Amino acid sequence: MTVMRIFGALLALSASLNMTSANAAQDADDTLTSVKESIRQSTPAIQIQRDAPKYPRTELQRGREAWVHVTYCIDESGSIQNVSVLDSIGNDNFDEAAVKTVRNWKYEPAIQNGKPAWQSRNEVYIMFALEQEDLGASRKFIRQFKKLSAYIKNNDLQAADELFWQIYETKNLSLYELGKLWAQRVRYEALVGDYYKLNMALKRATASHGSWIEPESYVQLLKARTQVEVHLGKYDRALHSFRDLAKAAGDEAAEVVALRPTIDRLQSMIVGETVMQINAEVRPRGDCQMCNDSWDFTPVRPDFTITNIKGTLDSLDMRCDNKRFEAKVAESVDWHIPDDWGKCHIQVYGEPGTTFNVLMLPDGAS
Repeated sequence: MTVMRIFGALLALSASLNMTSANAAQDADDTLTSVKESIRQSTPAIQIQRDAPKYPRTELQRGREAWVHVTYCIDESGSIQNVSVLDSIGNDNFDEAAVKTVRNWKYEPAIQNGKPAWQSRNEVYIMFALEQEDLGASRKFIRQFKKLSAYIKNNDLQAADELFWQIYETKNLSLYELGKLWAQRVRYEALVGDYYKLNMALKRATASHGSWIEPESYVQLLKARTQVEVHLGKYDRALHSFRDLAKAAGDEAAEVVALRPTIDRLQSMIVGETVMQINAEVRPRGDCQMCNDSWDFTPVRPDFTITNIKGTLDSLDMRCDNKRFEAKVAESVDWHIPDDWGKCHIQVYGEPGTTFNVLMLPDGAS
């Protein structure tokens, strides 16, 4: 099956997704004034110290470039807490340097209701890039890349997989070469049909808003990424990817117009009354050495429950705009995210291969 047919199938699949008294009026005015005052007093954390990352010496000597996707919390004093790696196309040297960099940052703390508060949903890409005049690839990379492309075109997937990792482990790859390589991995994973791995390849190929790939490729990859994220139940991510697509291609671009009905149906479903079921699976993080085995999502509704666990789930790490919460995972327990926590990103940790369902419940169901 061709890549375009697979993406077409994904698109088809995603489609199946008054006060009357004076006292009451005064109460409403008082409430509105209170809400406005609360909003006025709530401000995000402000960074006051941001040291540049220190390039790992061994990787600098090798000429290797990389990025590391890091999540962290900012406590009531403005200090950094709970730094962890979400994804990386480097190695331990880059990951450790990125984590150390973020830990040394300083902030004026967030303010909520007039008091210092945690700000727990923070993500950043730490880039390790050498000075280069323009984007380009070495002759050796070009030769290997063409060979890899031919393997994929001829459906020789075993040879393609082996050559991909051989190239990926090359010591002096640039961010441009890594971007091209992961874009080619998208073609491979589309043929294999593993949507989790396809999603990872798409995220890596489009990282840092497509800084390291050609604009035309970025648009096509964003279109595919949106479709795959809808298919996997990564609904918040899909909405973000679609907005990035519209920004990159324009609101009237063919890719945007083709996906808009799917996004409209998704948004209607989110505010609807039906239960939204997501089929989830914990996957090993593979080449990301400092990433824990997990499944992650950003709830599009404040109420959800985890059911039908087959395997072992260990814990749940909920990082919200104004709160961080950890707990053991228990089946069929209804979770509710309070409004004042803000939007949350959740990592569910467990043994690789564990499958489960996440039920996004209608408003007020939990």
